[in-house]
Amino acid sequence: MTTTDDDKDVLGLAELSRELPPIDLDAQSADRIARRAGDSVGKGPSPRRFIEPVLAAVIVTVYLVWALMKVLELLG
Repeated sequence: MTTTDDDKDVLGLAELSRELPPIDLDAQSADRIARRAGDSVGKGPSPRRFIEPVLAAVIVTVYLVWALMKVLELLG
């Protein structure tokens, strides 16, 4: 029987988990955390994450265009 890389990873994680200390959470909290974590698995980053960089790029671009216009005004 040959094991795949995934099987080796699972076995390695199981081995690591035996060495970890047990969690001291009640079952209700553990379930809530597991559900919340499960909801976000496989989803990409929030689109709101890109608002600040886009806004900063717009402000810098407007400022750069204004500065270039002032330089051209001085040269002309």
